[in-house]
Amino acid sequence: MALVRVPSLHRVPDGVEGRDPEYIRRILPRLWLAFELYFRAEVDGFEHVPDEPVLFVGNHSGGASVPDTWLFLLAYNTYFTVEGRPLIGLAHRVITDTPLIGDLARKFGMVKAGPHRAREVLDQGANVLVYPGGDVEALRPTRDRNRIVFDGRKGFLKLAHDAGVKIVPVVATGGQETVLVLNDGRATAKALGFDRFLRIKSVPLTLSIPWGLLPGGLPHLPLPAKIRMQVLPPIDLQERYGDEPDWDDAYDYVTSTMQVALSALAARTILPVLG
Repeated sequence: MALVRVPSLHRVPDGVEGRDPEYIRRILPRLWLAFELYFRAEVDGFEHVPDEPVLFVGNHSGGASVPDTWLFLLAYNTYFTVEGRPLIGLAHRVITDTPLIGDLARKFGMVKAGPHRAREVLDQGANVLVYPGGDVEALRPTRDRNRIVFDGRKGFLKLAHDAGVKIVPVVATGGQETVLVLNDGRATAKALGFDRFLRIKSVPLTLSIPWGLLPGGLPHLPLPAKIRMQVLPPIDLQERYGDEPDWDDAYDYVTSTMQVALSALAARTILPVLG
């Protein structure tokens, strides 16, 4: 009796090792065109990025589908080319552990969020993209769509300072108009214990396609909102604050700089979703 050999499931490695330049090169033109048309995307300011490893710090939007993250990855690889300095994004385990989506994310260089992994990638000479607000910001109420919500998290500051790299802020509007978030879900996540056991910090009520009204946020079909992104000039924490920064002061400076830029970008929106 012949034995049937069942192929094993191969998990794509992550980070610089898992990034697949040939795959990105092949799929990039189609994905970029699709995102550009669907979201009427505008991404400006890449001329501010220095030719050295940096920590991109962005405001997070769009629930579990995070269209602004994908848009930035596509725009970066289009501007700097696939052969340029790799961009490695830190993502929640909901993204990296999801079948198919997780493999796609790892081929684009995404890694599961964590400070030690981020430092390792920076030391390899790659750029790193982080969203300090995480799911709290990505699932903030729609009424707060144009607010920076980092929830007091300062780990990104210490990462950039210890690694000796500049912070390059990135602000975006429109992503939080791709899903309707009805309330702040932090208290619900804490009451259910999700913050301790699943590292999920927010479980709000959301209205999305195809799920309708749902507690929490599953990957959904984003509404075709216009997304604008602006890359800001770099911030050198070591130059500004020296060897022993006041982290509260540094946090206030970075978030206020981003908030001013985000508010200016949001002022260009005439009507939500339509842009």
